Amino acid sequence: MTDSPASDPSSAFLSHMLKNQRSIRNYIFSLHPHAQDLDDLVQQTALTLWREFEKFDSSRDFLPWALRISYFEVLRLRKKQGRDRLVFSDDFIEQVATEFADEPAAAPHRQALEFCLSKLDARSREVVLARYSERVTVKGLTTKFHVSSHKLYRMLDIARASLVACVRRQIHLAGDTPSS
Repeated sequence: MTDSPASDPSSAFLSHMLKNQRSIRNYIFSLHPHAQDLDDLVQQTALTLWREFEKFDSSRDFLPWALRISYFEVLRLRKKQGRDRLVFSDDFIEQVATEFADEPAAAPHRQALEFCLSKLDARSREVVLARYSERVTVKGLTTKFHVSSHKLYRMLDIARASLVACVRRQIHLAGDTPSS
């Protein structure tokens, strides 16, 4: 007689992971939008989830538990990378984590934005992330990027327009209607 999936921890874990893998990956990328780290973070998160699975309360939803562990894996990597100038502040990471958990309906829009950010050229992405996630002032950005405020505003305008168009396209392709 074989064990049912409910009594087999390996089967239960795999079932939860396969069902939620995309959401976990998107969540991790929303907290740490560096494609070069994404696969490692997802893999490390999966390993930690597996190690901690015996502590998981099966009467509760798996995804919120997995996202919380993902959050700590991102923080662990951030500590290792400490001095990377594009790392988001801890406050920003906490804010995104809270908003993501509170607004699962916004996930398609968030996924589209993440995708579109990855399509920006490196400099534009760096300027946008510095301005909106790190909240660097325009004056600080002009110094950091060695450009005039006029050129910086123009870069931000072009990047924002590109992001809006791309997000709308992605949402349309996904079959959802844009919110604006």
